[in-house]
Amino acid sequence: MKFLDDGLISGLLPAETASFPSPVPTQIVSSDEYLPVPQTAQQKEVEARLIAMSDRLARRQGLSRRRFFQTAAGMAASFVAMNEVFGRYFGASDAEAATPELANQLASANAGQFIFDGHTHFLRDDTRLIGFVKGREAGGGRPVGLEQGVVSQRADAR
Repeated sequence: MKFLDDGLISGLLPAETASFPSPVPTQIVSSDEYLPVPQTAQQKEVEARLIAMSDRLARRQGLSRRRFFQTAAGMAASFVAMNEVFGRYFGASDAEAATPELANQLASANAGQFIFDGHTHFLRDDTRLIGFVKGREAGGGRPVGLEQGVVSQRADAR
């Protein structure tokens, strides 16, 4: 059983091309578990602010927008835009976004911090990952089939 039928899946775009290419997504994309909700008004506002800020700051720093987003200052700009719309959640400032040296200094000072991204997912029986999980269970915790280059299979491909 699939949650998304082939028609719905064919209408989805990869996360890399479905939304504005910034360091932080400005809208929810599909993970093959559900259809994404449309971009909210607040997410559109973050995106608009980030586009305006990145155009101005990238030009001032002699960079393309793409290259600017690959810097600590570009990441800071993303946090600043989200702070402006959602409230102050991130310790980033306009000065950090506008000054690469300051952004790099602050990023280096925090380079050793541990980040744990823990979240759960609903997995259907036909999810590709299920084959991997069942293989690990059958192999006593180690991947089964890895030596043949096969780690998981879709249930419908068996």
